Amino acid sequence: MTLYFENPVHFTENGTISTNAIWHPNAPLLAVASYSQDKGGFVTIFDELGEPISGITFPNHPLSQVTALAWHPERKILSVGWENGELQTWNENDKEFMYINGPHKAPVTLLEFSEKGSRLISCDSSGSLVGWKVESKDQIVTAFHHDLKECITHLTFRLTVKNLNFDIEGLAKAAVNGDEQALDIFSNWRPKTTARKFRVQEGNDNSCFYVGTQEGTIYYVNQTGACVEVLNTEGIPLSYILYHSIRDILVIMMEGLTVATFTVDSQGQLTEMAKVKLSGRMQSMRSSSGQGLLWAGTNCLAILTGDLTVRIWDIDTNDNYVLPITMKNYVNDNKDKNRQINEMFTCLAFSQTSQTLCAGTNIGRLYFWLKKLTKSIYVENPEDAWELSNINVVSGTIKQLMWGSVNLRLPLLSVNCVTKVYIMKEQSLCTCYSEKIWAMQRSANEVSDMAINDNYIVFTNGRSIAAYEIIWNLTSDNNFEPNSNRIKSSEKQQKISINVVGTFSKDNEGIILYERNILTLFPTGVTMHSLNGSMIASIPILQAEGEPIGMDLCGTYLTIFTIDGFLKVYDLSDRDPKLITNSYNLYDMCSDFGEIIQAKSNNNGTKVGLTIAAANLIPDGKLYIWDIEKDTLLSYDFKKKRKSFDYEDDTLEISDNTGDDTKSIYDKICTNRIPLSIHWDIYDSRLLVCNARKMKIASKSKSLVNLYGASSVDLENEDHVIATMFISPECGIRIHDIKAIASDARLLALCTPHIVILKKLDIVREIMNDFVGLENCSKTTKEAVLEFSYNLSLGNMDTAFKAIKLVQSTGVWNSLARMCVKTKKLDVAGVCLGHMGNARAARALRQAIADPNLPQEAKLAVLAIQLNMLDDAEQLYIQCERYDLLNKLYQSRNKMDEALTIAETKDRIHLRNTEYHYARQLEQDSNYKEAIIHYEKANTHRYDVPRMLLEQPDQLQLYMSKTNDPEMLKWWGQNLESQGDLNAALKAYMQAGDVFSQVRVLCFMNEDARAADLARKSNDKAAFYHMARHYETLGNFEDAVSFFTKANAYSNAVRICKENNMLEELWNIGTVAGNRDKLECARHLEQSEELEKAVILYHRAGMLHKALDLAFNTHQFETLQQIATELDSDSDPALVAKCAEYFVTNSQFDKAVDLLAIGKKYKEAIDVCLTYNVQLNEDLVEKLTPEKDQVDEETRSLVLDKLGETLSSQGNYHLATKKFTQAGDKVWVKAMKALLKSGDTDKIIFFTGISRQREIYIMAANYLQSLDWQNQPDILRHIITFYSKGKSLDLLANFYVACAQVEIDEFQNYDKAFGALTEASRCLSKVTAPKDPNQHHRATEIVQQRLTAVKRFIDIKRLFERGDVQSGMTQCRQLLMTGGKDLEAAVRRGDIYAVMIQTCIKNEIFEVGRQLFNELKQILDPSTNAITYYLSKDVIEALATGLGLTVNDLLPVKFVENESEKEDDVIEEVVE
Repeated sequence: MTLYFENPVHFTENGTISTNAIWHPNAPLLAVASYSQDKGGFVTIFDELGEPISGITFPNHPLSQVTALAWHPERKILSVGWENGELQTWNENDKEFMYINGPHKAPVTLLEFSEKGSRLISCDSSGSLVGWKVESKDQIVTAFHHDLKECITHLTFRLTVKNLNFDIEGLAKAAVNGDEQALDIFSNWRPKTTARKFRVQEGNDNSCFYVGTQEGTIYYVNQTGACVEVLNTEGIPLSYILYHSIRDILVIMMEGLTVATFTVDSQGQLTEMAKVKLSGRMQSMRSSSGQGLLWAGTNCLAILTGDLTVRIWDIDTNDNYVLPITMKNYVNDNKDKNRQINEMFTCLAFSQTSQTLCAGTNIGRLYFWLKKLTKSIYVENPEDAWELSNINVVSGTIKQLMWGSVNLRLPLLSVNCVTKVYIMKEQSLCTCYSEKIWAMQRSANEVSDMAINDNYIVFTNGRSIAAYEIIWNLTSDNNFEPNSNRIKSSEKQQKISINVVGTFSKDNEGIILYERNILTLFPTGVTMHSLNGSMIASIPILQAEGEPIGMDLCGTYLTIFTIDGFLKVYDLSDRDPKLITNSYNLYDMCSDFGEIIQAKSNNNGTKVGLTIAAANLIPDGKLYIWDIEKDTLLSYDFKKKRKSFDYEDDTLEISDNTGDDTKSIYDKICTNRIPLSIHWDIYDSRLLVCNARKMKIASKSKSLVNLYGASSVDLENEDHVIATMFISPECGIRIHDIKAIASDARLLALCTPHIVILKKLDIVREIMNDFVGLENCSKTTKEAVLEFSYNLSLGNMDTAFKAIKLVQSTGVWNSLARMCVKTKKLDVAGVCLGHMGNARAARALRQAIADPNLPQEAKLAVLAIQLNMLDDAEQLYIQCERYDLLNKLYQSRNKMDEALTIAETKDRIHLRNTEYHYARQLEQDSNYKEAIIHYEKANTHRYDVPRMLLEQPDQLQLYMSKTNDPEMLKWWGQNLESQGDLNAALKAYMQAGDVFSQVRVLCFMNEDARAADLARKSNDKAAFYHMARHYETLGNFEDAVSFFTKANAYSNAVRICKENNMLEELWNIGTVAGNRDKLECARHLEQSEELEKAVILYHRAGMLHKALDLAFNTHQFETLQQIATELDSDSDPALVAKCAEYFVTNSQFDKAVDLLAIGKKYKEAIDVCLTYNVQLNEDLVEKLTPEKDQVDEETRSLVLDKLGETLSSQGNYHLATKKFTQAGDKVWVKAMKALLKSGDTDKIIFFTGISRQREIYIMAANYLQSLDWQNQPDILRHIITFYSKGKSLDLLANFYVACAQVEIDEFQNYDKAFGALTEASRCLSKVTAPKDPNQHHRATEIVQQRLTAVKRFIDIKRLFERGDVQSGMTQCRQLLMTGGKDLEAAVRRGDIYAVMIQTCIKNEIFEVGRQLFNELKQILDPSTNAITYYLSKDVIEALATGLGLTVNDLLPVKFVENESEKEDDVIEEVVE
């Protein structure tokens, strides 16, 4: 915890009123402007302790006050402005203040230096603005002067926009560029090398600035002094003007709490970015010191709104939030109860060094907020980045706050309360500890350090030292509080008191108490004094080694480290300190070294533990161990695990080479952390303890809360842990144990068996896990346990057991068994349990080890439970994610809230079970209200709640009046009914929706009508049944039958109808009842001669035989026919046959066939069709077609064959074909024949293609020849294809011959005829085994003869075409003469003469043509006009014309008329 203690400034004058107080930016110098009645106005410069600087004559004026102060940003130069317009300046080389001649005649209101001090600006109330140039010799001369004619109220310099790593004003930002979290974790450590390493960056000064006037006008003045107006608020007064530190942004706050941001260009012109109107108690507020608006970080503005509110506005993200003003108290404090209602903040100040915002109030209260550096941390709510760390109180109204520093690292705060000025110094809470007694600072006072041993305690405030002797005696009180310090004794039975031994003055930065000597640390070395202040020895530090910045004592060994990284260890056992180490420089050992944070030696001076900051002054996150004897530097990296050497030569990174699971788990827990402090055990030189914080904000997710309110998350996610480790020469750094502590706790010391921590302003001694139950063990036992722990951490099990084999204490073995839980040594734990004699625990552990389903952590949890380490068992179950076992553990520990949380989030399968057990516990605690809730969640409330409240009738009635559960209301109604409260029971039944119970109660109350009406409206069958029984008892049989029917209780209705001969009602019931009741109705109706109804009911009941017999006997043909239509393949064959016979007898053959088909009597059905010529349609045919799985294949083929023949006989060829096809390929020929009869060419062709049978191919080809294949090429192609596939080459040859004849007869195309004959000859030649060789031989000869004749005629035509008329004529004559009687079959003589005549006409041999024409007429039948078949009309006319004759002269008249008629017919056909 950080404290602030105030030191009042010492004025030489009484009754002094301070008007202004400002710190020098770099030096601990505070300039205060004051006023007194005796002295008037004056200025005083104080040091950090509030003492005036000696040797300076401070100016004063009896009639004027100091109105403005300004420090130079780098040099120790102070400028002072007076009420009379005078200006004075002072620098560190002067003893007096020097006057500056200037034009000011009015009070100087503003004074300010530029960013680097080259320009000073002064303004007065009359509007006069003067720019001064500050020269290198501290001389100040006038640069320019403007008279703005308005009162100047605001002045701010424009800053150089930097992108730098080093900046004094932004020191903290620069220091954490490497890692903000690491530095943030060290709340009480800041780099001591800051003043040396961080300087203002060299470069040009920015002397441009803005001024604001009372009328709301803002002017911009550049470096040459040129002044230009850049903004006018139209009369709205200005409250504040600020310039951004790293960006060209100007922030202006106007009256009315309106804040605007502007971007600034190179010429100083402003462009508005955003404007925000804030709410506050006062619409216009300006602090007297101008501290109501300031930068709180890089981009955040802190704003006072006139009440007890500090508002933060982030100009980047536009987040707007209010800082908290209440803090979690560490001790009971009633301060807040006395807070005044009218308290308000009056001023603000922000420290860049410590990132702390301070606000003062009008009643003297100071609030300190620490800003967490969140550059690399995700913060869900921006206000979480601020933490209210402290609240202090001073006397008076706070008017002004300002931060300063000592060497840029120790923050100082000046508090101006007008009548008093305080200097507040930040300091961590002082504590000191020895084995028997310890002390702790409880409030802010002038104590900067303290030290204690068993006999003495020493205090210091940095300037003086006081020593006290502790006297152990029996007094009334064991607490003593000098200056609000508390001393506690570790032994409650002893009492103490203290006596002053001595006090002496000694400037120091820290003290250590060694026996009766006091060691003090100061900038040039370390001195040793006696308790009364006498110098005993001095340890000087060489100037080359740097200023000593820290020291530590362990046993008799003193460790000193310097600002330049030098480390020394001295032995104080002799009178004079003895240096036992060489001068050791960390710069030589670590390549990235910046500064030593802490360094501590062990109790025998062989090893030094230390932590360092890197070159960027960020803690590097490592724990270093310097082995003095081996001169090596070991390290353990908490921040980031590495597997390689960090420093190649001397610094070894310790890694796990043993493969130990415990070691790897410890490494995982210690990842991403920063070590804070280290302490060696005062007895064992090998044992070291270190606390480490996690480098992230704690998770806000829902955690598991244990009985004590602490988070029960696993150690890896704990924010703050303590690691106990052994340092081995062979194995290096070995973590032995890790435990979690509170986030705000501080580690103070390690004194086996205790770890001492500061927790909530109390020093607490935590017992080490190895010594639980051994708090008061002997030294021998303590050494044995430590030796066991040491060897166990190294994995030397044999050596570990040797260390404790002679120890017979059960407590020791119990402690070792508990240690095995931490080290995960189950085998060792078994041995320990054996020595303890704990058979039950040993058995449980043995069973857990043998269980293959349990993970290692769960087995350890079993061990922990047996050792009563229940918290550790919880952690282990969480680690292995066995939340079911964790749930059971919570329940067994009566931690039902945690068990329920686990069940809801991780173990939902046992959620109801957990709810039930929680409810049982609450029931036992008589917390019935909560128990009811959990019984309902467990879904057992229907039984458990009535059971629980049965003896609490009032609560039970109240619960039932609120519930809507039907089952519970029904039970409640039954309970009321059993008590005779029928009306209340009826109401409960009504709420439950239980109609039956309502009807039952109403019938009992003799409200039959109401009950019947309710039953009818609800349609509840149980209610109907009860009403029917009720009416039956009353003799109302009609209503009883009606309600029995509605209740589907048909047997009861039938019974009543039969008993009372209610036939009509019986018939109605039979139509809706089930088969059994239908049969009862049918039998009774049959007995009652209602035969028609009986037949119908028998039929509907499924007794078809009975129905048919009764229908036959009573000649109910319509009913019989209806029954027959419902028969199917599953019906009784005898029944089907009987019905079919009936239809045949009554000449209803089609119905008989249909019925037989339905009954799968295929042959009988087909016989009926054939016998009685019943026409088969497609549906009936499908019914007559057996399915493949119904009958065997042979029977099915016979049925289909017979069915096909029947269809064929009826002319239904398509269906016949289909059935023949389905009958199998053996009867496909029949199918083809039926298809041929149908004449469907397309189907014939299709069927032929899929049949692939030779006979079918031939049949199809033969059929296609009967068609007009001459004019249908597709038919022609199919004929040839089918003959070819049918391998009937002789028939194909005949077809080719027919084709040739058609070509000759129809088209006179002898070329195509020749081709067809050629194909015919080829086909005949392929026939190898003809059926009739003689016929085949004769056919071949005929084809060859015709082929020869046609070939000869074609050759003659070619002679004519070549013009060889004579040869052609000769060949024609020869062909006619030698052709014989068979010539006409091959080449028609008319075609020969026609060719010869056409040739004569073509060659104009008309007489020869006439001769040939006459010969042609002689060979042709004179009764026909065949000559015109061979010779066209044009040829005849051409011949007649060539002979000079008419056509009538060549042809008889009738030939010409017939020819004319032909032409007319052709013309008419064309016209039509």
